[in-house]
Amino acid sequence: MPVQLRQVAVIRDSARRETVVLEADGVYYIKGTTGYLQFEEENELGRVKTTVKIAPEEVVVIRSGAVEMRQTFRRRQELPGHYQTAFGRWAMAAKTDAIEFHYDDKRKRGRLFLSYELVLQNERSGRHTLTLTFKGV
Repeated sequence: MPVQLRQVAVIRDSARRETVVLEADGVYYIKGTTGYLQFEEENELGRVKTTVKIAPEEVVVIRSGAVEMRQTFRRRQELPGHYQTAFGRWAMAAKTDAIEFHYDDKRKRGRLFLSYELVLQNERSGRHTLTLTFKGV
């Protein structure tokens, strides 16, 4: 199903807070018990395709193109991932506090919320929240 989506990422460390908002058109579909949200964005590095796989117990974010990234999120677990651009590859990990997902099939609307602590190259890089809202068009 074609969707309009809004992604709000908030990054907090001890002294600062940064908010990044992205609006894009994408696609949402369900296979079995897993939902998939796909969209593309253009950033300073080039075009990036993102797939968010939403399963009952975990969320996986996969990015390809100018940025290659894969990160799995599971409540109360710290899981490894990676982030790669033309400038290099970095090991990362996410310690997830919260995963909340709701999809209203009748209204064709969904919301995914993630809260996690990010570790990049073995350095804590702050508390992150990611909220993805989408609606059918």
